[in-house]
Amino acid sequence: MSSQPVGRPSSKHTSHGGELLYVGRNARDRYSNLSFSSFCCLSLLQPRLVEMRSFLTLISLATLLVLAAEASTVPSTFNARRFALHKSPSKSVNLTATERYAMELTHRAPTRRSTAHRRQESRMPSTAMDFAMKSSNADTGYLLGNVVPSSSGYVVNGASIANDLRVEYNPSWASRSKLRIRSSQLEGYPNLGLVQFAATSGVTLGAGLSNGLRVTGVADPGSEPGSIPVYLPSYGHSGGTLAAETDVWIIDAAVKRLSVQWVNPDGSTPTTYLITNGVDLAVTGDVAAFNEKFGPGWFTTTLSYMTSIN
Repeated sequence: MSSQPVGRPSSKHTSHGGELLYVGRNARDRYSNLSFSSFCCLSLLQPRLVEMRSFLTLISLATLLVLAAEASTVPSTFNARRFALHKSPSKSVNLTATERYAMELTHRAPTRRSTAHRRQESRMPSTAMDFAMKSSNADTGYLLGNVVPSSSGYVVNGASIANDLRVEYNPSWASRSKLRIRSSQLEGYPNLGLVQFAATSGVTLGAGLSNGLRVTGVADPGSEPGSIPVYLPSYGHSGGTLAAETDVWIIDAAVKRLSVQWVNPDGSTPTTYLITNGVDLAVTGDVAAFNEKFGPGWFTTTLSYMTSIN
């Protein structure tokens, strides 16, 4: 039996319990010391943090004031106009590199597409093109024959001829209007044009009108491109001058065809039909009305050109 009193721990247990109690108290004291130290540090730093925050706020306000001052001296928008609008002048000083570049772009006048196309064509000079004409039925495509001079003007004939017609031509043209065709076969009347039938014949073409025009030679100086009829001597007519136009031809290089555009005395440009009865060659604004007056058998024709003898 042990002599140690009941309820009292042994010395061994007491020793270990004391150590644990000591360690626990040590840890608590250290934590308390650390918390107190942290609190002291934060208490010391708080005034400096407040000062730093105030300093940063002052810097931000100063930056905003500088930016506002700069913005007040520079326009909010940049106007790079060719011509200044009323009460809205273009900016010309204190330009950035981008603004200077934009200003330089306005120094050159714009080029219209139509102008650019004409400039491209002018690089290749016009040249004289000698050719002959053929007539075909516009509806069926049937070839009627060559277009040749006769005693009254140009007619359709099956005979082969030389290239007796000439036009100023530019190979870069896809099509061209208001051209003048010259003929080497009609002495004294070198311009192939459109002429009224007689002094009493009407010269206004259009729907419902039976008026017609002959295709024949016209004396110099001819008419200006796009002009209304002028009165000139013409081939096949010896009784004075008749209304005529010369620069009326349209060339379509893509299909090698020729057509015409008559200008009425009032300046209007009616639809103009080339017609034939198989022999004579004429022009009208209404094929049906023309047939009613001059007899049946007239129909539309297509004129094609060739630059070599077939």
